[in-house]
Amino acid sequence: MRSKNSIIVAGTIIALILGVILVNEKKISAVELVSVAMAEQNDRCTKHQLPVAECFICDPTLREPGRLWCEEHDRYEDRCFICHPEIKEADRLWCAEHNLYEDECVFCHPELRDTQNKSQENEAGNHEESKDQTLSSNELQCTEHGVLEKECGICHPDEIDTLLPGQGLKIRLESTESALKAGIKTSLPTMDNSLAGLVVLSRVSYDLNHLAHVTPLAAGVIQKVLANVGDNVSKGQVLVEIVSPEIARSKSDYLSALANEALKELVFKREKGLVEKKISSQQEYEQALAEYRVAGNTTMMTRQQLLNYGLPEEQISETTETRSTSSHLQVLAPFSGTLVERHAVAGEAVKPGDTLFTLADLSSMWLELAIPEDKIAPLEIGDPVEATFDAYPGVNAHGRLIWLASSIDEQSRMMKARAIASNPGSILKHGMFGQVRFSPQQNHQGLHVPVDALHDFDGKSFIFIRLSDDLFEIRRVTLGGKDTTRVEILEGVTAQEDVVTAHSFTLKSEFLKSRLGAGCVDD
Repeated sequence: MRSKNSIIVAGTIIALILGVILVNEKKISAVELVSVAMAEQNDRCTKHQLPVAECFICDPTLREPGRLWCEEHDRYEDRCFICHPEIKEADRLWCAEHNLYEDECVFCHPELRDTQNKSQENEAGNHEESKDQTLSSNELQCTEHGVLEKECGICHPDEIDTLLPGQGLKIRLESTESALKAGIKTSLPTMDNSLAGLVVLSRVSYDLNHLAHVTPLAAGVIQKVLANVGDNVSKGQVLVEIVSPEIARSKSDYLSALANEALKELVFKREKGLVEKKISSQQEYEQALAEYRVAGNTTMMTRQQLLNYGLPEEQISETTETRSTSSHLQVLAPFSGTLVERHAVAGEAVKPGDTLFTLADLSSMWLELAIPEDKIAPLEIGDPVEATFDAYPGVNAHGRLIWLASSIDEQSRMMKARAIASNPGSILKHGMFGQVRFSPQQNHQGLHVPVDALHDFDGKSFIFIRLSDDLFEIRRVTLGGKDTTRVEILEGVTAQEDVVTAHSFTLKSEFLKSRLGAGCVDD
């Protein structure tokens, strides 16, 4: 077997003899070529003598995807003749330096690269079909456990992290009597109406669509507080009275605008009569009309300012009649509800934006939810929900799902959601915790297994399936509704498969033992 180092040395000697060579139509001296050769030699993996950019032994990202790797012997599983001596071809030369057959080693024989590339191009038309045939004919068998190497949960327990619903790993027990001695029992899944649905924790909060922070619309000093926290108030009820110079100034501006508009109206009417009698000019008439319209606009603007401060129509009409410029401002309830917070104190100076009261309509409340990522598939806006609370045994609050978040929390892998529930008697309190059960909108049949058959690995759900007396499979499943005794399986098992329902912890212990390192390659 010819090494790469000898090729480099031979090339260097030839360059020294010739003196110069032509590369890309430029002359390179022999000394320069030696430097290049040394640089190429240094850019190598010191442990395996492969180019750093091609050393798949050190860099797992360079390995072929889907091809098992023997961690113990640092080579592909289908090239590990220590674990699988039966697969080695005795009549083919072996490159021990690179763990490849000699006729496949492109590191010792770089010319093979071009041959392989041409071969791949010629076979591009039927590549997928030949690939499938190769995989099916060359799949490795785990001789110790009698299953495919890639499906052996004892030899490759870490593959559980890659399983999708319906996929699994096989676990072979020591004998056909092992399951019987361990008391393992199985049964077929039962077909029944879908369970009531998913149950999650919830937190009660105010319905923000019916919550208001009552604030003054003008700066001033609180003169009277006419309501208290806990009071049930009606829409338009006076909560606070404020003395505000801004209100007095706005009323004065409004009265002045009214007087000016009345004056301009008289001038306009006089000019109109004069122009009809041909006594006044058209220009004077148009001037009077323009001033009258401007005065009207000013009146409407100052009146709107009073409305913006929260003065009702009745108070504005009273101001017009009495010509009063009182500075009193009343703060009114925007809708009927309950005052749940109070910050108003008589004699305190306030400004727009300061919260005087918090008003809430307690006839309905929000239920803030956090739903696991693997449970969100069947949920839809409008699904009915039923809430229960430890503080009120036997009392159920009914509502519906109104919002599902568009993202999943990266840390908890939970999705936020919200339901709205009726609150008769205002028994639900902001901040209270409870449980919410989702109910399907239509009853349907589903497969159910006992809760004891369910296991959790790394936040994913699995069950054990009996394939034969000594062979079992740990399989990932998707869950539906759940109650105290059974759970619905949405995906991953059929009605004809035997599910381990009792003493499955024996199989779980066997699998966990393999995850801790007790695999088939141990002594």
